Amino acid sequence: MLQESELLQKKLVRIAPHIIDTVLLVAAIALVVLSEQYPITHPWLTVKVLALVAYIVLGVFALKRGRTKTARVIYLIAAVTTFAFMVSVALTRNALGFLSYL
Repeated sequence: MLQESELLQKKLVRIAPHIIDTVLLVAAIALVVLSEQYPITHPWLTVKVLALVAYIVLGVFALKRGRTKTARVIYLIAAVTTFAFMVSVALTRNALGFLSYL
C-alpha cells in the first residue's frame, strides 16, 4: 500500500483482510460461547475482544480509509501495537497485558 504496488489490485489481496477479520471475530465469539468465558465476568477477555475490534477498525483505516500516506502509516503503527497488546493480554490473561510491566 505504501509503495502503491500493483499487487493491491489482485482479487486475493483485496479479499484476504476481510477473510482474516472474519476468522478473528468468529474465533472470539467461539471463545466466548464455547468456553463459557463471558467477557463481563473475565476482564481480560473483555479487553481482548475490544482490542480485536479496535485492531480491525485501525486496519481498515490503514489499508483503505486513510486519506494520506502519513495517516495510513499512523493507523498501521496503531494497528500493530493494538495487535501486540491483544496477544499480550491473551498470553498473560491480564487485562493490562504488557502494560502491567511498565
